[in-house]
Amino acid sequence: MNSVNKSPRVVLDKWYSSPAGQRVRDLEAGYLKTQLFPYYGQTIIQLGVLRWEHCFLDDYWLPSLHIIEEPLVSDTNEPEISIYSNYQELSITSEIADWVIIPHRLEYESDWKIVLEEAERILKPEGTLFVLGFNPWCLPHLTHFVSRGRGNFPECKGLLSRDTVMRVLQALNFKADKSVCFYPGQAKMKSTGYESRHWSVGAVSYAIRARKQRYCLLTGTSPWRIRSLIHRPAPLPIPQDASREQSD
Repeated sequence: MNSVNKSPRVVLDKWYSSPAGQRVRDLEAGYLKTQLFPYYGQTIIQLGVLRWEHCFLDDYWLPSLHIIEEPLVSDTNEPEISIYSNYQELSITSEIADWVIIPHRLEYESDWKIVLEEAERILKPEGTLFVLGFNPWCLPHLTHFVSRGRGNFPECKGLLSRDTVMRVLQALNFKADKSVCFYPGQAKMKSTGYESRHWSVGAVSYAIRARKQRYCLLTGTSPWRIRSLIHRPAPLPIPQDASREQSD
């Protein structure tokens, strides 16, 4: 079941075509191009089509990209979309993806934590997850909120802060300790640490890179049997009277 009335792809496409959206798109694409370095045979899964995937992924790796879109988003078969499925219940097997990209889709979901759980399920151990989101404290969003939706900002169901997403990722055994904020007015990006309380109104969006971690305990025995020597009981002392009787 689709969780929004408007298609997130249509809303984002319209906003990315604006001058402000183009500047944000260039910053986000430049970041993904420097961080996304797949190898031969790896699988990349993206939730939602952007129509500018070629900006951050070379033509050689585009066949390895599989885009999943909700069935109610588009009525026609588009060549960019590989699978039509609900984000909260992906119809693909577990631990199949080496890279997962969620570009501005959590803001349109009623239960976005389930989407992150699904991303954790389809990721292989030590796989990488990219989450792109809008800063809820940015000046364009505040202007859009004050003007009651008449501003130049994409309409979302609910914006999520960077710290909120990173806390959920860490609860899902992801290693997410840093993120990047994008400043389209200054045409730059700035890395920020976990739980950094310094938020600038100039940061329109952010990107989080998280790695799926799996821990396993390796058991084994020592060839020198040190454990048996350590736990061997010490000999009891012989009483002095008993030793004298034995000598007599």
